[in-house]
Formats: sequence, structure tokens, C-alpha cells
Amino acid sequence: MRRWKASLALLLGILLGPSSTIGDSQDPVSELRQLSEAIKEARTQVRFEADLTSYAFSAKETRVTRFRIRYAYPYRKRESIEESGKSRFVALEDGHYLWTYFPARKLVVKEPLRREYSPFPLSPNEDLNLLMQNYELVIRGPVPASDGMQCRIVEFIPRSGDRPYREFWLEQRWNVPVRVRVSSHDGRPAYMAELSNLRWDPALDEQAFVLKVPQDTRVYEVREKANLTKEDAERILNRTVVLPRSIPPGYRTQNIVLRRQGPRQSLQVIYSDGLSSFSLFQEWSDPGQAGPPGALQLPVRAAAPVSSSRQFGLVNVVTLPGAGRRAVIVGDIRKDMMIRIAESLRESIRESLGDSLIEALPEAVPQP
Repeated sequence: MRRWKASLALLLGILLGPSSTIGDSQDPVSELRQLSEAIKEARTQVRFEADLTSYAFSAKETRVTRFRIRYAYPYRKRESIEESGKSRFVALEDGHYLWTYFPARKLVVKEPLRREYSPFPLSPNEDLNLLMQNYELVIRGPVPASDGMQCRIVEFIPRSGDRPYREFWLEQRWNVPVRVRVSSHDGRPAYMAELSNLRWDPALDEQAFVLKVPQDTRVYEVREKANLTKEDAERILNRTVVLPRSIPPGYRTQNIVLRRQGPRQSLQVIYSDGLSSFSLFQEWSDPGQAGPPGALQLPVRAAAPVSSSRQFGLVNVVTLPGAGRRAVIVGDIRKDMMIRIAESLRESIRESLGDSLIEALPEAVPQP
């Protein structure tokens, strides 16, 4: 699932001094903001190419994906390797848009570039305060890593035991995350990624950041309006937007995104605790018509689960299907927490839209 990138969205920085725990000498949020400034500077100067191997662990299987990456601000190109058929793709970021090419489908998808897609996503914002409320931050090192590199190890330890633990190995000079490890709330490995064959300052010309596609390739553009309020979304859609009655402690609404994909409009509501996140997806099959509010279907970009709950490594998917509607919740939080969110959403639909609109919804989502 492409949305694994969402788990790297708030990767934090580099320590420019000796090994320590953030907060020993000054306010942790102030120090984190200083470190983010160092990352902002580094992201415009560094150039590299490398191979990336990612591992998504689940009870049934381990999914291994390999990419070749090239980076030179503002461009980043990622190409899946050792993949065949429909799963192979090439993604190019140009500082404004993300262009994803699917050779098997002769299709290019163009969409606005989001901050979480960047290998240097951190910038000073209010999320740092939220993160410090939910996680203890520990920085160790420098320690030796592969290829003779020196790295700082940055750990995010949940203050409550209900969300993932994350560990980042940051190359000391350029802040590049060369190794990422994520464990589930019970300590089991959930996700790992590692850079190898890393080459600094390679000779990259303009052709290195060009998508070469056949002439008969179609371009499909996704248009987005982000940072909306609930009232904004309802006014644009001309229908009621229903949200869960309750969300887990420590999370808050981070973004509301309205996305137009051809003739369809879909809404994504993103909740975050500063690091972990989950999204509620809603899609209407009759955009432009007032139609019954609350008619939900699974958006194309959220993957397509066929059962009430599924797991993709760190990411869980919970679905509330119904006659002509489905509510889909996708996130890197515990499955039982997501089921409670889904049940809370069900109650919101009942209260806001009436029993007649949820008759076909199942009375309960099967427990994991």
C-alpha cells in the first residue's frame, strides 16, 4: 500500500551535539524546532541515490518491496524494482506534484505533492506540541552503521502502550533516514525500511528526473482542496459530512482533504497524534447531486478491502459496508481501536441521518 509513506510523515531530525535525551538542557519543543531548521537547510543541499528495501510484517506473510531512489532538491524519483505486472511503478516528485507511472496500465497519475511524501518532512508547526504530549523522544549516538556511516538513533516511545514505537537511524551529516523500524504496541515488528548502496553527490542531470512513457500513455489528474473545515466540505459538497462521535485519546483532526478524481469526489479526514495517524475515507457516487447524505463508498486510493477488517503490515483497514455505502478507516493504530472508531461513526450516522440510512450496515464489526 502506497500509504505506508504516511507513517514517515513526521520524521524528526538530527542532533548536532553529544548523545542525550531531548529536554535535558531546554524546552523539548524549542529544541525540536531548532532541529527542524537544520533539516530544512539540509534538504536543499544534499544529493544522493540509493536502493531502498522495505518490509511489511503481518501474521500471515512478510511483504518485501525494493525501490531505486534518486534525490536532488526539489526532485525525487522512486522506481520499484524486482516487481512485475500491475505492481510496478515509477514515482517522480517535482516540488509541486507527484507523478506516478504504471507501465502495465499505460497510465500516469498526477496529484498535488504532500509534505509526508518527502524524505525531509519536518517543518516547525503545532504538531511538535502534540507529538511531545504523546511520545517521549530519545536520541542516541553517533553509532556506526553500514557503509562506514555514522548515525544518530532517534526513538519515539509512546507515553501510553496503545500505539507503535518508532526508531529512526539518521545519517549524521545530511539527516537522511537510512534505517526505519516500527514495532506494534505489543512489541512485534510491524515495518522496517533500509537504504543500501548509498551514493552521495552523484552526477544527476535533467534526464535523471524525467518520466519516459509511451505516446499512448494516459494522464489522470487528481485535484485536491486541503486544510478544509467540516463546514467548508459540507458547503462544497452540498451534503452532510458525518464524523465519528469519539476518537482515541491523544488524536486530533489534522487535515480534511476534498479530492476530485474524474467524475467522482471523495473526502479524506486525517487524524493524528503527531506521529501515528488514521484516515476516514468517504466517497459519493453521485457528485454534483444533493442525493441522500451519508452514502459512502470506498475511494480508489485507499485500497480495496473486501472484508470488515484487514491488515497490511503496520496499516489496518476497517470497513463498514452497506447498501450503496461504505465507510473505510485506514491507519497505523491498533485494530480494536479502529473498530471502536467505526462503531462510533455508526452511531454518528444514526443520530445525524436517521435509522433508515443505516439499515443495511452490519450491527457489529467482527473482532480481530
